[in-house]
Amino acid sequence: MKALCAVDGSKYSMKAVEALGALFHQSLREVVLVHVMDTSLLESGLKKEGTNKGKTKKILTALEAEGKNILKASETHATQVLNKKAEKTLVKIRSVLAKGHAAYAIVKEAEKRKPHLIVMGSRGFHDIQGYFMGSVSRKVLSHAPCPVFIVKDPLQTPVQMVLAVDGSTASTRAVNYLKSWISPALVSVHILSVVPEASRELGSSARAKPYTKALTEAFQKQAQETNAQVRLLLLKKKFDVTSEVVIGNPRTTILDCLVNHESGLAILGAKGLTGPDRFQMGSVSEWVAAYSGCSILVVRPQN
Repeated sequence: MKALCAVDGSKYSMKAVEALGALFHQSLREVVLVHVMDTSLLESGLKKEGTNKGKTKKILTALEAEGKNILKASETHATQVLNKKAEKTLVKIRSVLAKGHAAYAIVKEAEKRKPHLIVMGSRGFHDIQGYFMGSVSRKVLSHAPCPVFIVKDPLQTPVQMVLAVDGSTASTRAVNYLKSWISPALVSVHILSVVPEASRELGSSARAKPYTKALTEAFQKQAQETNAQVRLLLLKKKFDVTSEVVIGNPRTTILDCLVNHESGLAILGAKGLTGPDRFQMGSVSEWVAAYSGCSILVVRPQN
């Protein structure tokens, strides 16, 4: 596996490197550490203040030197964390100093280097303003060309995790990602299937009520079949598995499940909606990433 890990010298990016090692150490072969310098606002401010070009260049040179120091310290930390076990194949670690807006620079590097995973630390803002305006991690999650692992807290193995499945292509992609890259010894998997409330599909009018029960039962049967198939698949791969099917709103039900099971990680597939559909329908994975207190791995389509 090849991973791209965003670093900024904070404890959050250190947690991201550590979580990457904890969850993927058996399959990890290369890590690209990326630090982004966004100097646009600084340059604009210096220009407005009338700072001469010589002084501006000196300030930018100092910032670049600081960025290189951050990368050097991050590389030392990553080497210690990822290569501490002598019996395992050493992880190749590379460093990149990128320039531009943080989120877009990270996505651009991912498009160029084609990793299997982007890893980021999150400061864990869970407010409405943060959701709609978008943090760096949310913007990367929206535009990344590959799966994204957002780390909010240290992971203690075996990790208690929730795998949300719904029978979609995105859901199947998430299941396959789990099987391919994560060792069964490192996680305990709780499979959750959420049956959407039929009233959301038909409305709550008197005319719709006779059909609500039948539609709910159809949804529930389909969810139970999907859940059972995924459970059997993971059991064959020697994963420790529990499962449940719940009727409710997918967003809030997944969040409740994460709390009830004291989960350290959620894995979801992203359907990859774009344009008006994405704005109107929203994204369950983005919602969970924004409001969950635990880390989340969103399996997006791989470009």
